Amino acid sequence: MHISFMTVSIPLDVDTMLEIKALIQEVSMEDKENYTSLLSIDELTDYHLKGFCVLAYNDESDRLIGLATAIDRVATSDFEWSAVVLPSFRRKGIGDQLVKELIRNLELRGAETDLAITPETAEAGQHLLTKLGYTHDFSERTMGANAEITSVSNDIKIIPYKDEESAVIEVLVSAFGDTEEEARELIAFNTITPNRQLIVALMDNNVVGTVSLVDDSDKLWVTGLAVHERARGLGVATALLNWSKNEAYLLGKTFVYLDVETDNETALSIYMKAGFQTIQHTHFYRKG
Repeated sequence: MHISFMTVSIPLDVDTMLEIKALIQEVSMEDKENYTSLLSIDELTDYHLKGFCVLAYNDESDRLIGLATAIDRVATSDFEWSAVVLPSFRRKGIGDQLVKELIRNLELRGAETDLAITPETAEAGQHLLTKLGYTHDFSERTMGANAEITSVSNDIKIIPYKDEESAVIEVLVSAFGDTEEEARELIAFNTITPNRQLIVALMDNNVVGTVSLVDDSDKLWVTGLAVHERARGLGVATALLNWSKNEAYLLGKTFVYLDVETDNETALSIYMKAGFQTIQHTHFYRKG
């Protein structure tokens, strides 16, 4: 059996996407994992996204049997990546070759950092990453809720971002510990990328929170939810989540998704009270 590897930059063409979706459907059914989300499949045709894929083909059948995707969402040379191989072709060293080819391409592209993402159930993948010098960095839950009309507190006004840059920077620095420059770059990214929208929450006409929405096929992703320390415990996060569910419903979406680190117990409690349920557990590994 001879395997060929091919590296292609995002966006991918229609024929390649058909091959990838067929592969992901088969692997997801076998492993009972959401590989569409894990490998960011719905984003691979986005002209505004920086990244690449490594494809593994069985030359005898000309069939796609393995895939690795690497994405630099904020264009800072910081990549997140994951990989998958058809179950019937595992334990043949193909996964090792696929990942090594991806790492080679990361080096060629001058990656500043890279985070490898693997499902909690993928013990073989975690072992491979350890063998390649990666160490566990943190874990996340992907959570989802139905898009629906939900009430929002009358004390909190939620509007699209306009020109509140300095106030939003203050929220991001307070909530995440970002530098002002990092916060400014995040605001710029979420306001110039077509499928993203930056939202702010006001109390007494003061910006107290923010969230970014990502339009992704039949679902809406919530990311970068931040509340200023002076407004915590006042229902700002819940209001932003409920507003996001409303927005998803009005846009004709089915679900609202978000990711949260598993050790962030405060955020987990807020999300669960807002109707979000865990869909998937993932681990992130960083090169040691």
